[in-house]
Amino acid sequence: MENRIDMREKRSVCAVIVTYNKIDLLRECIAAVKKQSREVEHILVVDNNSTDGTLDFLKNEEGVDAVHMDRNIGGAGGFSTGIQKFISIRADSYCWIMDDDTIPNKDCLMELLNAEANLDNVGFLASNVRWTDNNPAVMNVPKTAIGWNERASEGLIKIERASFVSILVSREAIEKIGLPIAEFFIWGDDVEYTLRITKAGFNNYFVSNSMVLHKMKENIGIDIIKETNSNRINRYYVGNRNAIYTNRKLLGFKGVMKELLKHIILIPKILFKKNDKKLYKIFIVIKGTVVGFFFNPKIKYVK
Repeated sequence: MENRIDMREKRSVCAVIVTYNKIDLLRECIAAVKKQSREVEHILVVDNNSTDGTLDFLKNEEGVDAVHMDRNIGGAGGFSTGIQKFISIRADSYCWIMDDDTIPNKDCLMELLNAEANLDNVGFLASNVRWTDNNPAVMNVPKTAIGWNERASEGLIKIERASFVSILVSREAIEKIGLPIAEFFIWGDDVEYTLRITKAGFNNYFVSNSMVLHKMKENIGIDIIKETNSNRINRYYVGNRNAIYTNRKLLGFKGVMKELLKHIILIPKILFKKNDKKLYKIFIVIKGTVVGFFFNPKIKYVK
């Protein structure tokens, strides 16, 4: 155990935060990262061309490296850029990834590294994500893996994929599998990336004692039937496209058929349930599904 602890103390961490027009939450996020009981070595923020004063704030924020994009390249593009920058300018062992509305508890990082000290071949470790009422954040529940309970008594659940809301990713995994796919733009980039890490043979765990708050406006999942905003409805095209791609590339024929069936079943649900913009929603579902079979972005690797 002593050797494990010594190894953990040598592990350095760079926090990578992606932000877009959430300056107040970004301030809170950075403050929480800086107050960790186990300090981070570096903080890197990717600003997706915010228009709310984020640029000026980051210029004056000590201990933060900032990358400012000249356009909004989405969360996927932001995380891809941030991780690439991390590999390029830092030698840290781990990249701690989060959105700007992620508020980690004081011991969040320490608990992740405590877990890492007793594990081998770590790809990523995911925190326990809660909403503002302390209930589990619906959009951030990880997918368990086969043998999920092998270390449950230690507060560790083996998982195969998780969201980009406080996950600790090893440098070794990044160098082996490459970057998140920037072309995903939004929705599904974290699922594809963490699943890619799992498929590469790394061990990945949910760490129950590593607590983090996700300050989303509402604690709800993705549901096109309930959407009324046309701009948000458009996101489902991207989401469906990305889901088909991920299943094609990483889960094979059974995965694709299962995902395709979900999309097919969704069409009559939209048609017969009470909701607005039915025909447009059906068009978006079909378009995203079809394009997903031809969508082939190239994975970028870093040295």
